[in-house]
Amino acid sequence: MAHPNLRSAPLPGELWLSRPPFLMLTRVVAVDDGEGLISYELHDADGEILESVREAPLDDAWWRTFQPLQRRFG
Repeated sequence: MAHPNLRSAPLPGELWLSRPPFLMLTRVVAVDDGEGLISYELHDADGEILESVREAPLDDAWWRTFQPLQRRFG
């Protein structure tokens, strides 16, 4: 389920970024919209997995903590 301020919910394979003060890359592993759950991996700056999170609530805490990764070229 998408947050009201965003166009779409996280999708498996997408990269998200944790919001300050911690900046970690987050790879979405699975989303269960029916149950409102998300599984993801937190990666450090070198791409190493710091933690795997399984079936966490896709709630306001998720939307406050993570933002879609906006890739910029040029």
